[in-house]
Amino acid sequence: MFVFFLLLQSLFSCKLVLKTIKGIKDPKIETSATSRKYLYKNDMDTTRIVYFKNLQSFVSASKKKMLTIPNAIFFDKRGNFVDYRKSTTDCNAKVHDFIEELTNFSEAKKDSTRTMAQLKQLLASSNSNILSEQYADINVFITWVQYAGALNKEKAFDWVKLLEEAKQKGISVNYYLLNCDFQENWNMTKEQKEDLGLN
Repeated sequence: MFVFFLLLQSLFSCKLVLKTIKGIKDPKIETSATSRKYLYKNDMDTTRIVYFKNLQSFVSASKKKMLTIPNAIFFDKRGNFVDYRKSTTDCNAKVHDFIEELTNFSEAKKDSTRTMAQLKQLLASSNSNILSEQYADINVFITWVQYAGALNKEKAFDWVKLLEEAKQKGISVNYYLLNCDFQENWNMTKEQKEDLGLN
């Protein structure tokens, strides 16, 4: 239970302020169908969506510091993590600039202790080919949740548009829309739902 408390605190620490300003809602249990419908309404490519396999995978990603919402998680062509932040105090506001400077990506600092293969082991998709794609020079997982309101459009979905522009300029990049909503097929217990504040 303590793990769930810490997880929620890290994900939603600014929630009270954001609820008012950005239309953040309370999280609820979703399905792959509701997530695809949400993406479709927002003109996003529904074939690029991936999910966590189960609650344990979700918690694992959090422990590996791969679960902030919204965020962009970058990997190089060998699958090594690449941090867009220039310092540990930088926030996701730096993602926009980092994407606009992808021509300098090869110079960015790599971290082989966190890999794309590790993250992919935690994920599933209704598109059977998506997770077996060959690595591009740049690989990006964009985290988002349906209850994030305007933050999706201002952050996650805006980053997708920038990545699409980069692709059109000839940059080798793959991106994945990593949905972090709690999923119905996780078959969570009543106690787990209560711990996560889900009714």
